[in-house]
Amino acid sequence: MFRVMSEEQSNSMTGAFEPFAIGLQSAPSPSVPLVSNPIVSGGLARGGLRPRAVRRIREYIDQNIDRRISVEALAALANLSVCYFVRAFKQSVGVTPHDYLIRRRVERTMQLLAETDIPLSQIALAAGFADQSHFSRRFRQHVGMSPRDYRWSRP
Repeated sequence: MFRVMSEEQSNSMTGAFEPFAIGLQSAPSPSVPLVSNPIVSGGLARGGLRPRAVRRIREYIDQNIDRRISVEALAALANLSVCYFVRAFKQSVGVTPHDYLIRRRVERTMQLLAETDIPLSQIALAAGFADQSHFSRRFRQHVGMSPRDYRWSRP
């Protein structure tokens, strides 16, 4: 199955690849971009959501932060399929819809921790978290300290 090449055949094969090897060793011209970005055309981003749809989705999330919000419901607001909506939302906002929702919930809990003396378990439910443990885990992940420490660090 395998053939053994003679030294002469091996040298002729190496010579065949020399133009490619030489081209790789030379530095590219700085005036020619190496890769063009197909997503950006003429300074405008393509493939994202319209600003009106983003605004509608953000308002919906803020109004229903204490409830269970599905990606399917958000996609329906934008009148898109779930798969396309997730990609378009990430392109427009910079994070996935789930990450955005968690961040908004953490921001809401930060506001409640700073302004009220409500117990942590009630704050977790008011912000839409399933329970206090999930809330504490996500809060620590995003803020870098526990909710209790955050509340005590506020003046």
